[in-house]
Amino acid sequence: MSDHAPRPPAGPRPVSNQTRRDAVVNELRRAILAGELGPGQRLREVQIAQQLGVSRPTLREAIYQLTHEGLLEQQPYRGVVVTDIDEKFITDVAAVRVALEKLAARDLADDPDGSRKEKLRRSWEEYRAAHATGDADRLHQAHINLHWTVWTASENAMLERLWPTVEAQINIAITVDESTRSDPDRALHVHERLIEAILHGDPATAEAEVERHTMASADELLDMLAERRKHADDASDA
Repeated sequence: MSDHAPRPPAGPRPVSNQTRRDAVVNELRRAILAGELGPGQRLREVQIAQQLGVSRPTLREAIYQLTHEGLLEQQPYRGVVVTDIDEKFITDVAAVRVALEKLAARDLADDPDGSRKEKLRRSWEEYRAAHATGDADRLHQAHINLHWTVWTASENAMLERLWPTVEAQINIAITVDESTRSDPDRALHVHERLIEAILHGDPATAEAEVERHTMASADELLDMLAERRKHADDASDA
C-alpha cells in the first residue's frame, strides 16, 4: 500500500450481516469505549447505518440496547448522544459489584454438595479456552459468562433476579477495562486467583478476593482513563 493511500475514517466499521443486531451493538460499544464516538456526540442514523452497512431498523434496535446499557442517552432537541462514562460511574458499578459478588462468592464457597463449584469450574474452563484462542469477542463473552456463573451458581434467588438489572452495567465496566487495558494475560491471572479462592471453599478468603479483584481493577482503570484524558487534552492544546 502506498504511504499516501487514504486512511479509512475513524468510527464504526462495517459489520457482517450474519449476526447483524449483536454485531452492531458490539461495534458501536467498541467505538464508544475506544473514544471514536466521543461523549456528547450525536448519532446520525443515516451516516452510522451506512458506515456499518446495515438497515436503519437494525441500527435502532442496537441503539435501544445501548441506551438501556447507559452508553447512549436521549436528549431533548438533540436526539441520541453518547453518554460520558465518568469516574463516578466506574466507582459506583464497582461498589455494587463488590457488595453483591461477595455474597455470591460466599454462597459458592460454602457449597454443600459440590454442584455449585462444578458449574463455576465449567465456566472457568470456557474462559481459559477462550483466552487460548486469542479471539477478543469470544473472550469477552466468556468473561461476562464467568461473572454470570458466579452470581447464578450461588443459587441465591435474589441474585439471579438482580443479574438482568446489573448485567448491562457490568458489561460496560468489563468492556471499558478490556478496551483501555488490552491485557488478556493479566485478566487471566487475576481471575485465576479469584476462582481458586472460591473453589478452595474459604468464604472469608473468597469475599476478600472479590473485593481486591474488583476494586483494584477499578482503581487501575481510573488511573488509565485519567492518563488517556490528559494525553487527549495535551494533543488538543498542541
